[in-house]
Amino acid sequence: MEAGKRDITTVFNRARTLEIPFFQRSYVWKKENWERFADDLIAVSQRKEGYFLGSIILKQKGTSSDAKVGDARLVIDGQQRLTSLALFFRVLCDARKQAELFGQVFFNLAGQVTLRHNRNDIEVFEAALGGTLNKVVRERAAGNLVLGAFDYFRSRAKELAHLDPMDLINHVYFVGIDLGQDEDEQQIFDTINSLGVDLTTAELLKNELFDRSDLHLFETTWLPAFETDEGRRQYWSMPVTAGRLRRQNIDLFLQSFLVTQPGVPDEMRVGALFSEYKKHLQQRVDDRATFIRGLTAAGDTYRSAVDPESLNDPLDPSDAEGRMNLLVFGLQMTTVLPYFLHVMRTVGDAKERASMLRLVESFVMRRLIAGETNKHYNRFFVQLARADVNTAAGLVRRLREAEDPGAQLPSDDAVRRGFQETNLTNQQARVVLYLIEASIRDEERHTTTLAGYPHYTLEHVMPKKWRNHWDSVPEDRVDLRNKTLRKLGNLTLLSSALNREIRDSGWRQKKEGTKKRPGLMRYGTGLEIFDEDLKEEAWTEEQIVARGNRLASAAIGPRVWPLPEESLGTPTFRG
Repeated sequence: MEAGKRDITTVFNRARTLEIPFFQRSYVWKKENWERFADDLIAVSQRKEGYFLGSIILKQKGTSSDAKVGDARLVIDGQQRLTSLALFFRVLCDARKQAELFGQVFFNLAGQVTLRHNRNDIEVFEAALGGTLNKVVRERAAGNLVLGAFDYFRSRAKELAHLDPMDLINHVYFVGIDLGQDEDEQQIFDTINSLGVDLTTAELLKNELFDRSDLHLFETTWLPAFETDEGRRQYWSMPVTAGRLRRQNIDLFLQSFLVTQPGVPDEMRVGALFSEYKKHLQQRVDDRATFIRGLTAAGDTYRSAVDPESLNDPLDPSDAEGRMNLLVFGLQMTTVLPYFLHVMRTVGDAKERASMLRLVESFVMRRLIAGETNKHYNRFFVQLARADVNTAAGLVRRLREAEDPGAQLPSDDAVRRGFQETNLTNQQARVVLYLIEASIRDEERHTTTLAGYPHYTLEHVMPKKWRNHWDSVPEDRVDLRNKTLRKLGNLTLLSSALNREIRDSGWRQKKEGTKKRPGLMRYGTGLEIFDEDLKEEAWTEEQIVARGNRLASAAIGPRVWPLPEESLGTPTFRG
């Protein structure tokens, strides 16, 4: 890698072609950007002082695919600035009647525009720079922002006519970074992210998979899968929390797809995803078109099953896919996605598929409640996919025969102990209680239906600050009370958070509320997991333990997370 100060004629070297990746997203600058850009360049010409226009990252491409000059560089960063600069100079040189100067700077030795644009902008960009921007091209480019930038600069042509182009050529500089052909552009982007650079794995991968000659393949595979309409683009760019990271939804899919491929590491860093794709394509893919079709078909399957926004809707207890989405996005358990995707792609029978997904849910939730580790889930679920475990009976066999403690299904007794012993996070407890409620709920006896998961808050029935308003206990029982109130038996869902004053009140007032501040009766009535408890005259450790036992019985029952032995003929779950 080489970095340093670059002037305009160094960047627009006439012996090279600069190629914006053909399938790169379009030019996106708008009027506020054009206005500031033009004002800055006007000030440079007037003051004749050096001015840095930002960073430019170019990567050696080798031989250009369709240009007559041998040196080709990919524009990794700088598309907006380079495009705007070329359009600005075209208008400036026209206003000054210095068309020859423009050609000497912005056209290469083969007489081609030095900056080759992406598929969406290339026609209008080259027409604007080449002086062939006619009515037909304008009609085809209606709404295109390259055309908008060109017309904006033309609207200021009289003002620009007073500038000397050489002042800009001599005083405008870039911070230039030149990468070798084998260097990892994603790593560079991660490093300079503080500069506001934003290039996703999907953008990098798209331009690794397709060249300018692959337009038909692109338009029949990638485009309809990921970019054909605004709704699809928004779905794939949706930010999703995965562990401690915030990622785009498409990154989760790309990782879930790649890790199930033969020879790929079971686990990979997010920052290494693009480089792992490149390695896989170079070392293990013989037919790239077939790989692309498989990737985009899997994308269609993923989009039909995986929906981060589905949590907002009421959960149908028989909807195994909806329940899996709650695990993935409610628990942020994205490690199950590779196998979730595999099941959706390979199991055609809807009943069989639902049984398998419910078995996965039982595995995850039983282990969560029993306090078992999820440390090796990445490897476990990837191995299930690679082993092509695509029947419920086969999945049950894997769970029964597992020797690794990280792949074993806890017993009913272990789950019962978990309800009395395991401390879950608030997020985990909410998911546990919501899934139990959705599974055992009898909608016919309730006047209100169950809302979506985000509509409920978690409440400690006996508050952590119990000393102020609750019955005291002997000092030797204080530790026991403090431990007990953190267990699932003392936690409930509420349809709205309680006022802080009510939250820490004694049992009776917390239950009934006041005239101005509702209590548990208002926000907890109508929930199967809490209705009976609202009839209690007191709330003590004994009630907490008893409620924990009732919740445990529901959890291991046939409607929620039964052991497969109880449901296996063909595994089914009663919802």
